[in-house]
Amino acid sequence: MFRRLGQAAVIVAASALLAFTWYCDQAWFDKHVYLPQQFSIPASRGIVFWSRTVAAASAVFLLLLVPFLPRGASARRLLVAVLLALPAAEGLLRWRMHRLTRPELLEAMDALTAPHPRYGVTLAPSIDRVQPMSGRPIRFRTDREGRRIPGALSDPALPSLVFTGESMVAGFGLQWDETFPALLGARLHFQVINLASPAYRADQSWMRLKDALPELEHPVAVVGVFMPGLVGRSFAGQRHPRARPSPSSGVEVLPAEPATFVERSGMYRLWRHLYWSDAEVEEGLRSLALVLGDMSALAKARGAPCIFLITGRTPQWMLHELFEAPALDYVVVEVPQTELLAEGHPGPAGSIRIADALEARLRTTIANQ
Repeated sequence: MFRRLGQAAVIVAASALLAFTWYCDQAWFDKHVYLPQQFSIPASRGIVFWSRTVAAASAVFLLLLVPFLPRGASARRLLVAVLLALPAAEGLLRWRMHRLTRPELLEAMDALTAPHPRYGVTLAPSIDRVQPMSGRPIRFRTDREGRRIPGALSDPALPSLVFTGESMVAGFGLQWDETFPALLGARLHFQVINLASPAYRADQSWMRLKDALPELEHPVAVVGVFMPGLVGRSFAGQRHPRARPSPSSGVEVLPAEPATFVERSGMYRLWRHLYWSDAEVEEGLRSLALVLGDMSALAKARGAPCIFLITGRTPQWMLHELFEAPALDYVVVEVPQTELLAEGHPGPAGSIRIADALEARLRTTIANQ
């Protein structure tokens, strides 16, 4: 009986690998693997070829193995070995996952962020710290709201450019004056309010903007950011909160569901990191569309235009669904890898490239208000 069960399991596994080989072409990988986790650095295109090749070879090997599966006591010993291998693999995955992120980046995150009761993990309030990042010391200063500042505190009465987003907008790896928000503030002669924080989801950026705008007397423009990786980080299949239209007006974000025992396992987390289903991607896009649309509405309610910086090699179909169809203003800027820091954030040259593209749109848009 053990032998027959083992043979059936091997045949099922081989069939799944063959189905993967047949269906998983470049378009499939783009939608289900690459895009929901792609920020500035694109994945290697060779991954598709080698993944299909290894899957096909593994399927053939498993099918050839079926007649040679042992019987009786040997089959039982093999089953016990497989079962014992599962907790060992789980322990290895948990150990390895903790080390996938660059240690320097993890150290910076631990030093510069703190839990917040409303926003989750965000830049810590009232810090003035020099942190090693990308091979040089970077000075980070924040106000009591956990917003990165050049030094002097912000004045809510001044005309302000408002930026919201994640670590690229916060300027991870850059001095304040090198960040594209600071460059735009200096060029356009407006105060900069930077609400961004590393590893923010889209709903966190929206919440920061929703809370900050009423406190500002003269918001001149709002600049948001979008990369395909925000689909996976924010909403797609990760037990993260979902957005839906509010019964009153605007948008509401549902509380995140707590992870189950299985969902905390290394094997499950690896699977969720590598694959998003059609339903999860579509749900993520629906939630993102609501959040991005409400960010634009919040800005326009204060008489300020809202412009989204689009990067991360966002495909045309995603641009159309999230920005063109709902008529949201956006500027596409792709930063070449030569202008990225080691951990993937824009370096000084990449920041200038972004500022140059946004400056032209901001000047025109503000002049037409």
